[in-house]
Amino acid sequence: MPSRSSISSHLMIKLTQALLLLTLFMGCVTLASASQVSGLYSAEVPVEGQSAGQRTAGIKRAFAQMLIKVTGNRGVAQRPELQGDIGQAQNYVQQFRYRFGSGGSSDGGAGRLLSVQFDAAAVQRLLRERRLPVWGENRPSGLVWLGIEANGQRRVMRPEEDGRLLNAMTAVAERRGIPLMIPLMDLEDQSSVQVADLWGDFEQNIRRASERYSPDLIVTGRLTRLSGQLWRAAWRLYHGNRISSWSDEGADPAALTAEGVQHVADLLADRYAPVGGEANLSRIRLRVGGVTGLEQYAALARFLQSQSSVERADMVSVDPDAITYDLRVRGGVQVLQQGLALDGLIEPVTDLGDTAAPLSEGVDLFYRMR
Repeated sequence: MPSRSSISSHLMIKLTQALLLLTLFMGCVTLASASQVSGLYSAEVPVEGQSAGQRTAGIKRAFAQMLIKVTGNRGVAQRPELQGDIGQAQNYVQQFRYRFGSGGSSDGGAGRLLSVQFDAAAVQRLLRERRLPVWGENRPSGLVWLGIEANGQRRVMRPEEDGRLLNAMTAVAERRGIPLMIPLMDLEDQSSVQVADLWGDFEQNIRRASERYSPDLIVTGRLTRLSGQLWRAAWRLYHGNRISSWSDEGADPAALTAEGVQHVADLLADRYAPVGGEANLSRIRLRVGGVTGLEQYAALARFLQSQSSVERADMVSVDPDAITYDLRVRGGVQVLQQGLALDGLIEPVTDLGDTAAPLSEGVDLFYRMR
């Protein structure tokens, strides 16, 4: 049996390792990801002038717009608990500037624009206090295939021909903080996806054609003119093994495509950044194997910190090649697993043959570094 002194020495070594890792954490570089979204804590809104009153009103609108992007919730600015905070939006401003739009700005036209950068740490603290989600910058990327039917003819949307539809979708994606990709529709795409694939919902062909873009999810749309002034947009979202379908009708095809992206953002926010209070937090113990160096540890710590569902992550044990965390998670284990699947940093362990010891520690999820 080991002596008390040897046990104490072992614990001291583990604590020293943990403290060293924590000390070096902020200086290490994490892995880049195609799903990293920048500019979450900034917003740009049109203003009529540069007077103090016009600036204050613009800052409030920009603050509300930024909150939608950060929380993922389209209606967050109407929540009663935030009305006083929106009224004091100027307290969260880091910097602002004016510029003139040129028709391609996020507001959709020319004119004077007010760009506002808000204090990320202060906004995060506010949302935590109000029991609202903070959707991190690591977000799923989406690829959109859009088919158009008019005057008896069907075709696939092309960026060079359908600029108005494309601008409507990308403007909404920017405002919601959703990484959106549009197919190039080069010769490879044209040979891979046919109009019939979109109208027939031929999933295998669509997934195969999308592989070159490596998206986290795929959106297909069918935009059909029903009459002179009436259009219908039918959508499908392929997200892993989950498929969602919905449709809208209206007179403006660009507005319908914009609303399609809004709906996608709503669905993703419900999955990755669910609204809920302390009562909806659950404790999940996560063990990650294959952590053999400081850079891997730092990347893992940053990755967990970026998860919008994780309210708190406490390291409970450090082994030579694995780390175990106690996580306080909003939305439950399924929401956490969806977030952990992004980035490609870690992967779930399916063979638990060598994990008998951790099982006794109450570990819920077993992962390893890729």
